[in-house]
Amino acid sequence: MERSEFVIDRSLYSDEVVTKAAHRHTESCAVEVFVRGNDLVVALRPRRSPVSAEELRAQFFNDLLDERLRALVRVETQGLQQELVRAALTQAMPSGAVVP
Repeated sequence: MERSEFVIDRSLYSDEVVTKAAHRHTESCAVEVFVRGNDLVVALRPRRSPVSAEELRAQFFNDLLDERLRALVRVETQGLQQELVRAALTQAMPSGAVVP
């Protein structure tokens, strides 16, 4: 199969999200990520068995959505994560020590 290119609107998906979604394909595809105008372009070229362009597109966009949702969850739970780390450090410190 030839190379498939996916043009990603950077106003919808951050560079980090696109990079993470593209990275999921590095085992099965040669991956290129580059900027074209205001968009990011992800080019995937399968390394082995033939994969249909439709399957590759569906999998990539599912991965893209999954990474976007993961990023949203990280933002929404950032305060909770910090509190959990602080609580763990407090328990691990000898009594009388102060955790910042």
